[in-house]
Amino acid sequence: MMNSRERVLKTFQFETTDRPPFDLMEGCVWPELLNYFKNSFNLTTYNEVIEFLDPDFRWVFLNYTGPPADQEPLAEITEEKAQSKKVMEGPLSNADSESDIESHPWFNPSYLQPGDFASARARWPYKALVFCPGWMPLFWTACELFGVESAMVKMMTQPEIFKAVILRHHEICMDILRRGAKAANGICDLALLGDDFASQQNMMISPSLWRKWIKPYLAEQVQALRENNLLVLYHSCGAVRPILNDLIEIGVNGLLVFQTTARGMDVDSIAPEFGGKLAFYGGIDVQNLLSFGTPAEVETEVRKNVAAFSEYGGYIIANSHHTIPSINGENILAMCQAVKKRTYTSF
Repeated sequence: MMNSRERVLKTFQFETTDRPPFDLMEGCVWPELLNYFKNSFNLTTYNEVIEFLDPDFRWVFLNYTGPPADQEPLAEITEEKAQSKKVMEGPLSNADSESDIESHPWFNPSYLQPGDFASARARWPYKALVFCPGWMPLFWTACELFGVESAMVKMMTQPEIFKAVILRHHEICMDILRRGAKAANGICDLALLGDDFASQQNMMISPSLWRKWIKPYLAEQVQALRENNLLVLYHSCGAVRPILNDLIEIGVNGLLVFQTTARGMDVDSIAPEFGGKLAFYGGIDVQNLLSFGTPAEVETEVRKNVAAFSEYGGYIIANSHHTIPSINGENILAMCQAVKKRTYTSF
């Protein structure tokens, strides 16, 4: 039998494994899930839940070393916190010059220092370690700084202003990634990058605009990680099928999350077109199945998704999102157990 690290690495090489790898998405245990495991299994901490479920991945982070601030440091701003902010207006909504951009109080990247990755490897020698630098998206950061509507308008009418924000934020990201990736080299197996630029029906900007404004800088970030022997997982929710080939082109190894209920992201068409080229992490729906389905229905979905990728490889079972209060803890448990008790041949 393979250990978790072997299983994950072979999955990203599209090779056959003893069973599919699985994860609790991004290693996240949210309050409602913790409460379920506390009541059902007397587990009281995040680590106890993770060790109980025993996914194939473990997640490691950067350390914030800066002064106390009114705003949370970049590495501690999760996607959910970022998405919940009001984005009608931002601090740069009225920016009209590149000097306005430069005078903005940008985050100091030196405040984020590599974590103790070596200790994590010693603690989990046989798990796949993911280096998570924090939520620092290119497109969505511009939306937060300008406000969504203003960002869209400036992209088209004041492209030099929009580009100045993208470039400044990209510089910060590259500083953080270079130092973090160097420290993770030879210890961690994967790294996470992420952004949000799609709804469940379409991308928020056209694929051509994404290729103009996001792809070149994302490619540099991916390269910084790949040069340090890290596989790259890329997060974006929603209907991102139009740019999947672009992600493959710039060296992204896997898509997280695989939101099968989004337009064009159904497993039956994604697997034959992209299987064997890009790994897919997720695929177990949180909006309906994990929230309101039954454990038996969850197991059926796991079996279906694994079967769809059986000819191609590269599938990691996980919930398609996290921190949603309606997700049924019993169904998360069923998802994990459905993987662990079966092999590829039994699906």
